[in-house]
Amino acid sequence: MTGLSQSARLAALAGRLSERDRAVVADAVRLRFVTAGQLSRLHFAAIPQPVTRVRRVQRTLGRLVAHGLLVRCHRRVGGVRAGSASFTYGASAEGIRLVGLLDGRGIPRARSMHEPGTSFIDHSVACCELYVRLIEAERTGRLELLEHQAEPDCWRWYLGARPDAFVALGVGEYEQRSFVEIDRGTEGTTALRRKLSAYLDYWRSGAEQQAHEIFPRVVWQVSDGKRGGVLRALVDELPASARGLFIVTEAAGIIEQLCGGDPQPGGRT
Repeated sequence: MTGLSQSARLAALAGRLSERDRAVVADAVRLRFVTAGQLSRLHFAAIPQPVTRVRRVQRTLGRLVAHGLLVRCHRRVGGVRAGSASFTYGASAEGIRLVGLLDGRGIPRARSMHEPGTSFIDHSVACCELYVRLIEAERTGRLELLEHQAEPDCWRWYLGARPDAFVALGVGEYEQRSFVEIDRGTEGTTALRRKLSAYLDYWRSGAEQQAHEIFPRVVWQVSDGKRGGVLRALVDELPASARGLFIVTEAAGIIEQLCGGDPQPGGRT
């Protein structure tokens, strides 16, 4: 198939999609894996009747799967009792190509999606949940979501700093910039020390400060208090001048931490 015929086919398909259809596919491409419940909160929250909302979500996702733009994974999040909202979706190669065309970036090369392991999907869904909560907080007027980068766009390749997300929020007159780590308690202390060292080396390099004047705080979301204690102990091993870079919080407090927190160290050590 030539590039022209592929472009024409994708353009024809795009013409059959609603603006919301396109937004759903775009989120699946950017966020990698997202549940039906999360997509409902992102794109269907304005529908007041719960039953109507569920049916609309099911019809939309079913149509996008039928068009070959989304793939429904075998992995459920929350178990069977969570119902259709627990189904997880990812973008197909066709969905990736369509979004590239609609974004004006041209049609990217894309391979057929192979469903990854449970741990990878669960981590992606946890990262997506933060984005959903930020959107919901923005709707209430609590913050302005200026920028959200998911993996791999948020990665800083220099010295291997690879956060799970980068977030820039407008809170009152201030802009709060943060790298986010979503920790699910699956990594040992050696891996955690390595991550802390990567951020510390990146801070010391001054590259981020040169580009953006300040270094984002690293907000680490942990699964529970015990895990938080482990991570705080590792932070305490760092030089005193660097400890303020890191904020450790559980999921219930992460939005509050992203909206404020201690002053951000900005210069080189």
